[in-house]
Amino acid sequence: MVGTYVSLGVKKILSFGAILGDEEILLPKKYLPEGLKIGDEIKVFIHTDSEDRLIATTLEPYGVLGEIVALEVVGECGYGVFLDLGIAKDLLMPHQVGRRYQKGDRVVVQIGVDREGRLIARENLRFQKYRGNPYAQLEAIAYRKTPLGVECVVGGKYQGMLFGNEIFEPVILGQSYSVGIKKVRQDGKLDLRLVQDEGEKLRRVLHQNGGEIFITKHSQPQEIIQKCGMSKKALKRALSSLAQEVGQDERRIFLLRKKVEKAR
Repeated sequence: MVGTYVSLGVKKILSFGAILGDEEILLPKKYLPEGLKIGDEIKVFIHTDSEDRLIATTLEPYGVLGEIVALEVVGECGYGVFLDLGIAKDLLMPHQVGRRYQKGDRVVVQIGVDREGRLIARENLRFQKYRGNPYAQLEAIAYRKTPLGVECVVGGKYQGMLFGNEIFEPVILGQSYSVGIKKVRQDGKLDLRLVQDEGEKLRRVLHQNGGEIFITKHSQPQEIIQKCGMSKKALKRALSSLAQEVGQDERRIFLLRKKVEKAR
């Protein structure tokens, strides 16, 4: 039950809160919805208080039991750091040997429980094999740079890779990005691509360069990356999406005159 959402019936309403379910879990008064009465059912998140007793909240945590999330460091103690989980009680992450964090750092962790049944953050991530839609667009957290690129946590459960030769803008560790799936590997890991509004990006580059770029969809890939900040395939997709706004000739890509005038 700890670290999950449950729906519980209201057994009692007292001056300091409501008592929920057969386990008689306290929902503190400050979280009581207006009009709540005995017999009602309410959805709450369960964690433990400072005395390790079960307690409920209607606040929405940044993650639930088993989920991999990026959380901010908000404090420290002699045996670890505290992370903001989005509820009243912060989440403890014990220190690994040689690791130190500063307040404000974002750390990618998996939410678990310790031997006493309290929520805890772990840096040792355990991923699930992806068995979902191979064409899905998902949210991913960048969590580690490698010689191949940037490893990501996808959908809070799965492991994926953004390859370095396909990244054309800075990717910040701990931040979330929209990604598409390029390939689902046999081991359940994912090859990813960043999902961008490629048409908008090309439009912005054209405006920054006076309405034209001396490049075409047949130019060399490195030249396209240098001038447009996108791959050759991405450029072709952008040109297709901007077919009514952008013209092409043998030397350049350009904004059609009426679009340039309108922009000015």
